[in-house]
Amino acid sequence: MATFTPYEVSIILSRLAGEKADRFQQEVLYPQLARAMRLRVSSPQEVREALADAYYAFRAMLGYYAFAKRGNDREEYSAFALQALERALKGKKENFSALLASGTAPQQLWEAFVQVCQEHQRKVNEQLNRGLIEGLAEFATRIYQEDEIGNIWTTIHQAIVRSGRVEPIYQQITDIRGIGPKVGSLLLRDMVALYELEPHIDPADYHYLQPVDTWIRRIGPMLTDELNNDSADWIIAGKLSKLCRRNRVSGVRFNQGVQYLAIVEVRKLDLLKDYLHKLAQSVPTSSAPPRSSASFTWRR
Repeated sequence: MATFTPYEVSIILSRLAGEKADRFQQEVLYPQLARAMRLRVSSPQEVREALADAYYAFRAMLGYYAFAKRGNDREEYSAFALQALERALKGKKENFSALLASGTAPQQLWEAFVQVCQEHQRKVNEQLNRGLIEGLAEFATRIYQEDEIGNIWTTIHQAIVRSGRVEPIYQQITDIRGIGPKVGSLLLRDMVALYELEPHIDPADYHYLQPVDTWIRRIGPMLTDELNNDSADWIIAGKLSKLCRRNRVSGVRFNQGVQYLAIVEVRKLDLLKDYLHKLAQSVPTSSAPPRSSASFTWRR
């Protein structure tokens, strides 16, 4: 049985998809993407402009998304991967196209990564890391062979815009060695939110934009009777996507809002239920409706 009444659920969804998602983007997503790209960007437009450059897009993939589900060693290995990229480029951004054109980018990037790990006296973890690093480089190389640009990010974005579907590109992303379903959904979620594409995407694909972690798994049964603690990830993603749509709330922003609670505002799962009770009873800090409110126009 759901923990909250339908009215309370509506408030919780709106708060998470509104102010909490805004805070996630401003306090977590944009700063971490900026750190990965080694740029000063703080607004959606600045982030979009930076990601239009193939080199910065690849840095974002390596430094923010590639190791996203690695736990405690995520930041360390992300940093090693970025150091490896700079080593393969001989410290020059302008060499990125030449690296992709060489056809040896996967091998060069992996060898540089091994060197960096050894210099820092850290395990290479070849079984976990090699496929991931080489897989991303192979993906960028294939794109470069088609368009002589090699921008992973804009290639994915344009494919979504053209078709209004994310399933084909999700399958393509998760086919990259080392990229699993959760990272694939995480990448697509943030991209769709950044470009405000959600209303233009076929609702049948919304579950691909709902990465499921322990926090989403815990919150699901609190919001709907259609879920329980044993529900499979794909069922949780689908049910929560439908719940958001029924309440005319952005599913991708709801998911980002939950991530904000997980890493900034609540942090302990045991406190989540009480926090949501307070959220359902509190008054929004802004009188303006969240961007995920009833004004959200969905694709038919």
